[in-house]
Amino acid sequence: MSRFGSWKDRMRRKAHTRPGWERVFAPRALLGYFYALAAALWVLWVLLNSAVALDHKMNGTMRTQTLGPGDLTYESFMSYAEDEWATPPDDREGWYLSTDNDPHIFWQGEAFVVSVRLEVEQLLPPGSVALYYLTPGQTDYRESQKVYAWRDGDNAYVFDLGGITVTGLRIDPDSVGGVPTRLIGLELNPSRPWFCSLFPGGGQWLLLLFGPPLAAALAALVWQAVKND
Repeated sequence: MSRFGSWKDRMRRKAHTRPGWERVFAPRALLGYFYALAAALWVLWVLLNSAVALDHKMNGTMRTQTLGPGDLTYESFMSYAEDEWATPPDDREGWYLSTDNDPHIFWQGEAFVVSVRLEVEQLLPPGSVALYYLTPGQTDYRESQKVYAWRDGDNAYVFDLGGITVTGLRIDPDSVGGVPTRLIGLELNPSRPWFCSLFPGGGQWLLLLFGPPLAAALAALVWQAVKND
């Protein structure tokens, strides 16, 4: 008899001889177990990430950097200051116009990055705003290394990278083209309250909310199969 078969026999005997197992594998109980496990794993993940970030802070690879427009390079942007025939929206410096629906802002350098904050003023709806990153040894930006922004006030976008070493960043500030844009600055690892790290991001919320019910349903199916076999 295979090990799997003997395990099924043991589980089946327990199911018939110990009614308490029915309570253990009840759907509500399974749901509670897996939500508790997800919460414990999330806390462990936060603690591990915090320890890694602290190590990078101590060795100097993680630091807060504030970058101005002159520290960045641009692609598919027209500078109002460099075109004598173009009239900027107002007299402030730093106005650009995206010339197609895929403009890019680049930063080159190596750093351990947890989050990036883009402060920018746009006079038209920009569509999606995304960030791509390079890791050591890479030369091309990839769709698999893409992070979407969440809004932080009227003129700022924040990208959560989770804590990785990057050698370059590319920000796509709009996806429609023809957007008058005033770049104010880019900040790597902006300071934020410690408790913010406890809150999951969008994709993490989905995993924490819907992962446990799926796992509980699978466990219930396995239990029913073993019990009725």
